[in-house]
Amino acid sequence: MSQRFNNSTEYVRQRNLPTIPINPLIRLFEVILMKRECYINDLWELVGHETVSSRDDTRDKMDHAIEWLLKRLVALNVLAFGEHMGMQILPDSLKIIRMPKIIIGVLKNNLEKRTILVYGNLDVEEALIEDGWVTDPFVMTEVGNFLYGRGVALDKGPLMCWLNAIQAYRDAGLCLPINIVFVIESMAHSGSLGLQDVLQQRISFFREVSCVVIATRRWQNNITPCIVYGSRGLVYYNLEVECANRSLSSCEHCGTLYEALPDLFYLLSALVDCEMHILFEDSMETFQIDRNVFRFTEFNYQEFGHCLDVQDLPHKAQKQAALAENWIAPHLSIHGIEGGNTESSARFIIPHKVIGKFSISMPPNQNSEQITNALQQHLGDMWVRRGSPNKMKLCEKLVVPPWSGSCDTPEYQAAFRAMTHTYQLNPNFIRDGGALLAPSVIQHCLKKNVLVLPIARNDCGGSPVNERISVPNYLMGTQLITAFMWEYAKRSVESPRN
Repeated sequence: MSQRFNNSTEYVRQRNLPTIPINPLIRLFEVILMKRECYINDLWELVGHETVSSRDDTRDKMDHAIEWLLKRLVALNVLAFGEHMGMQILPDSLKIIRMPKIIIGVLKNNLEKRTILVYGNLDVEEALIEDGWVTDPFVMTEVGNFLYGRGVALDKGPLMCWLNAIQAYRDAGLCLPINIVFVIESMAHSGSLGLQDVLQQRISFFREVSCVVIATRRWQNNITPCIVYGSRGLVYYNLEVECANRSLSSCEHCGTLYEALPDLFYLLSALVDCEMHILFEDSMETFQIDRNVFRFTEFNYQEFGHCLDVQDLPHKAQKQAALAENWIAPHLSIHGIEGGNTESSARFIIPHKVIGKFSISMPPNQNSEQITNALQQHLGDMWVRRGSPNKMKLCEKLVVPPWSGSCDTPEYQAAFRAMTHTYQLNPNFIRDGGALLAPSVIQHCLKKNVLVLPIARNDCGGSPVNERISVPNYLMGTQLITAFMWEYAKRSVESPRN
């Protein structure tokens, strides 16, 4: 790994960097490339903390990661502390445990400069070797030109890009052009529990914030970067069917009762047709958007299908129709069934209770009450038609409201120029097909414009298994953040606050 330097002056002297650059961004980009090994080593340390928020047995590892990050922030002159989040009741065991702290950090060197809120998260999704990982998901491994590990592309990698960018300004002997307030939670993959409460209770830290910037998600392809200016909302449901008070055996009890699993299959199949069109009314209203946005977006739909090795594509393989379905149209996805036999061996159990898990993505002009009421009506009608004596219950498990950013603002203009500097390409402006809870919560609480800057290319981040990011992609993510800070300071001077 590269040598660490005590201060920026020593670093500049030993690296023979020019003291008066023609363009400060050139100097910053050079510093970032020179510190490649330092940045990789820091990410390796952070990935090594098993920060799975959905498991209570890893909370001590989460605490260690929070302390590690607090020390790193303090070393960058960030006034940072951990805010207690209260207690959490685990849904399965009803066990009460303490939630991990949320980090709030303030880096202000000039009250005249604009202040941005940077949101990030330390927690990651579950990752097990038996799921098909080729490497230990919590030991970051460099294979060829890629870094493999849980969180390298969507969680911990983008978070480290912010810290790397601040360090790059120091190493280059440049003053940070903006002020930053950090909010870093560790429950993002568990419904962001407690985030709204902290934002409301600590509102004094955010009064001077002019916008919110989040580095997450991924590009729509591997060539063209993108800026996310909104996303659909989402409602996650559990559909439960129960036929008895205990599970039985088909060897002894088949034909003697109405089984739960066929009922569940019937109900799930009544939600969407083979073209994935939703089959109940009041859920098909599409958000209106300028269709020229789809036409000018760089996206190769055929290449997308080829990379996934799919046999055929819906929407007659038309790019504009596919983007519309992904960005603004309602969509229903079925995620799995709990209670059925998932083992590879032959077992003859008749499950007494099964739960179908599915979600509905909703455009900005819809709300969860509208979707749930229409769904309840449809399932009730289908259940009457089915005529089953079993018990059926629909539960709303999670609601993520939609959000939208305002693109004609200094922060979006700065993001556009920063991406042009970094990637030498004009980025796409896109609405994200997924549901992002943090932007919705922050926008609702603080009433600030939200900007999402994806760092990972399409083939790098977001994969449940073997998550990876290329080394150049990681380094350019840091360059993007440094360029955004610089450009936002310039745009703010040109468009002063009222």
